Amino acid sequence: MAVIEFINGKNNTLSALNRVLKYIINPAKTDENLKGGHNCEVNTAYNEFFMTKSEYSKFKGRQYIHFTQSFAPYDKVTPEIVKKIADELVQMETFKGFQVAYAVHTDRDHLHTHFVVNTVNKKTGMKWKQSAEQLQMMKDYSDEICKKYGLIITQGKSGSHVNRGEYRSKEKGHSWKYELFLAVKKVKWIARSKEEFIANMNALGYQVDWSDTRKYITFTNGEGKKCRNRKLYPPEHFTKEALLKAFELNSQRMDAKLSRNKMEMLLSAVQLVKIDNPLDTGKNYPLSILEGEALKEKIEESKKGKGLNWDKESENSM
Repeated sequence: MAVIEFINGKNNTLSALNRVLKYIINPAKTDENLKGGHNCEVNTAYNEFFMTKSEYSKFKGRQYIHFTQSFAPYDKVTPEIVKKIADELVQMETFKGFQVAYAVHTDRDHLHTHFVVNTVNKKTGMKWKQSAEQLQMMKDYSDEICKKYGLIITQGKSGSHVNRGEYRSKEKGHSWKYELFLAVKKVKWIARSKEEFIANMNALGYQVDWSDTRKYITFTNGEGKKCRNRKLYPPEHFTKEALLKAFELNSQRMDAKLSRNKMEMLLSAVQLVKIDNPLDTGKNYPLSILEGEALKEKIEESKKGKGLNWDKESENSM
């Protein structure tokens, strides 16, 4: 799994900004196809950063943020995959409106990407601010992207590594957080209200603590394990606001009869999984089978062609 590390230095001058931008695109360290820019062109980033600062007359204080995303030297990841991971990372809500220049370096025994962020937002003129919580969200988001590629992960502060085969086995054996993610993701596009969402989650064995006086929603599974909605990814898709917007869209698109039918099919799918658990782990994770076409075929067979089309609603609209 990639490690995110912020680099502290004398980053309060324009000359330092110029130096670090030249450093990350050094042809001795990277190739042209391994460079990227978010809200800017990587090779002209200094001029673009400067123009943004000039537009808002903000030249005081920190001029840039510099961090790296590094991979284990014995992971079988390619520079091209590392570049794709970087491309996805800068799409985080954290970087919205900010200019980011980045490049994958191949000159060491481990692949790593350097990111340089302009501290002045191009769209709003606001300065970059990042709390410890936001930093952790970025690291967690990086982990989620890496999981898609089956990369080596690290455990604990010691940084001990688990190989890809072990990781996949662990994921299949007890991925309760992933199971929760599947549940919320699917029920999100069924419910037409907060109350209906909570009731549907309850039907799947989850308790939902959604209070207007608290910032986050807390989910508790049947084993008593808790997880807040900010830990689901991408987190901006599972905020209270995002969920309420989805409920409103569902209400516009579905009448009451269709909504009841979908929930009935969902519960039927749960029973199907309990009878034939594809993970064979002894755990009762009813929604894991909902991933992929294999489940759709099973449900279609059990319902004689009345398949459960989860993807009919455009989840990307959020």
